[in-house]
Amino acid sequence: MEFVSYQELGDLLDDYEIEEIAADDDRVYLSMMDSEGVVRLHLACAETKAQPHEGATVIAVEKERLPKMVAHILNLLHLNQVLLVPVGKWRKVFDAVAFSLASNEDWQDIDAAATVELNTRDPLLCEPADFHTLVALIEALLRDAETPDQGLMLIATGAPVLVELVPDGAVRISLGSQVLADELAEVWSSM
Repeated sequence: MEFVSYQELGDLLDDYEIEEIAADDDRVYLSMMDSEGVVRLHLACAETKAQPHEGATVIAVEKERLPKMVAHILNLLHLNQVLLVPVGKWRKVFDAVAFSLASNEDWQDIDAAATVELNTRDPLLCEPADFHTLVALIEALLRDAETPDQGLMLIATGAPVLVELVPDGAVRISLGSQVLADELAEVWSSM
């Protein structure tokens, strides 16, 4: 995993018709614009207060299973690179997971390199070899995060896929085509 400049994200957002939505000074969300073919899914535990996007298919998932579901989705879609973008600043995310990931060597390497990134929203580039660290990060956020600005968004670099992790127990997924949604159909039919 490595940090890349937020400016490098601009072309990707344009290509996938993803817009930035500022909720306030501390939170900026990403949202795939409504267009023909966009499919939205909302994985949610019973306790979440997160509302699904309009038209989203809502799927009940226990909170403990959400991290593995995200990893399974990334694998099913054969995504090679994913950019992680915090809703707030990285400092909020790192503070939330500091205790839970203190013994995770891979995360500690990222933590050590993040000193200059903590007050930014610069994306963290994640490749398949890093997905186990991504799952650990998601598990820690779902367990320890307390505020919406500790949320995280994942953007695939090779396909129109946007995943938003809502700390209180939801995952909002926007897929740019029905073809991508069809690739995930087996996940929902087996639940």
